[in-house]
Amino acid sequence: MKFDAHVHISIYEKNVASLEKSFSLLLQDMEQNGVSAAIVIPDNIEGSDTIADLDRAIGLIGERKNIFLLGSPQIVQRGSGEIERYRILLETGTIRGLKFFPGHDPYYPTDERCLPYYDLCERLDVPVLFHTGGNSGDEGVARWNDPKYIVEIAKRYPRLKVIITHFFWPRMEYCYEMTKDVPNIWFEIAAMADSEVIEESGGITAVRDVLRKTIFDRPDKVLFGSDCPMCGIRDHIGLIASLGLPKDIEEAVYFRNAMTVYRIPEEGIGTNTVIL
Repeated sequence: MKFDAHVHISIYEKNVASLEKSFSLLLQDMEQNGVSAAIVIPDNIEGSDTIADLDRAIGLIGERKNIFLLGSPQIVQRGSGEIERYRILLETGTIRGLKFFPGHDPYYPTDERCLPYYDLCERLDVPVLFHTGGNSGDEGVARWNDPKYIVEIAKRYPRLKVIITHFFWPRMEYCYEMTKDVPNIWFEIAAMADSEVIEESGGITAVRDVLRKTIFDRPDKVLFGSDCPMCGIRDHIGLIASLGLPKDIEEAVYFRNAMTVYRIPEEGIGTNTVIL
């Protein structure tokens, strides 16, 4: 079984004409690649016709039991003013954690406006996920999401589950060294198999090396993810397959670790990846 912990419902390079068709394509891609469950990350830009925000994603997913959601607070626009909304969404299980976008938006993980959300997530035992690294064509945004700030948050909130996505590309080795001794940090591999990310990060050998030693350091804290549709699910399966992991560790990365950190019971996963 495979659990893709990082997908979006979005129109990428005009591959489809609507968000409804994008969601159908995602379900088809999951089925073709043996992915049993996924976490959709809504964008924190509301009302877009090209990427689903939280309300749109909730409507598209409907009653499916194998598609889960994160929330994405609007820190710049609303600060901590949405805390009560997200408390209800988390307590009811409508969302399974929160995603923060430092770099996409101009704030640091240590921003005072974020702290009430960390308090909430620590109390409810749900993860926070941080975007890290450069954006295509604009690596300067990485100054906002340097892992040193995320380490500061993880140490300030030692019971908080902190997940880093994109491994702070292209500085993956730096990310590894900065975070390797912090026990409440997890890693999710979305975009690490993307051709641009690989090239900018020193080539496929460098990417494999940092991922392999992270997995062997903490085999229970690395999650499979793809960043579909911007990046390919099949490419990320190929990246994991190329590492030569023992079967039990490979299964943990593909499925078990995500189920554990997001507290999703295995019997709750359905197989209803119906194409719309």
